[in-house]
Amino acid sequence: MSESQFEDELERKIEEIGEKADRAERANDLEAEIRRAKDNIGDLGRELSSLDSSVEGLLFYDGVLTSVFGGDRLDEVDRAVRRVREVSDITDEEVLSAAEDRRTNEILQSVEDAREVVRHARSETIDAIREHQREWEGEIESARDLNQIIGGAGSDFEEVLSDMDAFLNESIWDEDRTLSSLESRWDNLTDKWEQNAGKHGWDSFQEEHGLSEDAMDILKRFAEEGSVRLNELSVEVIKEMKGVDDLESAIRMEIDTR
Repeated sequence: MSESQFEDELERKIEEIGEKADRAERANDLEAEIRRAKDNIGDLGRELSSLDSSVEGLLFYDGVLTSVFGGDRLDEVDRAVRRVREVSDITDEEVLSAAEDRRTNEILQSVEDAREVVRHARSETIDAIREHQREWEGEIESARDLNQIIGGAGSDFEEVLSDMDAFLNESIWDEDRTLSSLESRWDNLTDKWEQNAGKHGWDSFQEEHGLSEDAMDILKRFAEEGSVRLNELSVEVIKEMKGVDDLESAIRMEIDTR
C-alpha cells in the first residue's frame, strides 16, 4: 500500500469513527430525552391519579351534605368539578406533544391548581356539614337531658340518641362508607326520632304538655343539678308536673325534700 493510499485509508477511518461518535452522542441524547419524557409523563399520571382521589373525597362529602342532610350543593363544588374536567380533558397525543416540547410542567401546574380548588371546595363542604352536625347535637343533648328526667335512661329512645350521636361523629366522616348506606341509616334514625316527637327537648315537651315557663325552669334546673328542694316548688308547678305521667314518676323518685 502506497503512502497516499495509507493516508486516504486513515482519513476514511477517522471519518467513520467521527460519524460513529456523532451517532452515539445523538443516541445518548435521544435516550436521555426519552427517559425524561417518560419520567414527566409518569409524574403527570401520578398527579392526575391524586387529583382523581381528591375529587372522590369531595363528592363523598358533597353527598353527605346533599343526600344525607338534604342541604344544597355549594357553588364551590360545581366550580371544582368544572376545573377538574378542564384539566383532565387532555388526550394522549397532547401529553406526548407536551413531553416532547418540555411543557409538562405547565400541565402539572394546572393539575396542582385544580387540586387546590378541590381542597377549598372540600373544606367549605365539611364546614357546611358541621353546621348540620352541631344543630343535631344540640337537639340530641336537649332530648337526652329531658329523657333523664322522665325516666328514659336505658330506653329505646336513649339508644336512638346514642346511635344518632355515633352517626354524626363517626359514620359521616368515614369515606369508605357508601352514600346510599349513610342515607338509609340516617333516614331510619330520623324516623325513630320523629316517633318520639314529645321527647325531643324542652320546647317540644313544653308544647305537648302545656307546661308553664316556671315549670320548665324547674325541670331545667333539675336536669343540671340532679334535684330541687320541695319548698322551691309552687303548688301550681307541682300540679302541672303531676298532670304529666312521666314527670309525676320522676318527681316522686327524684326530688330532694330535705
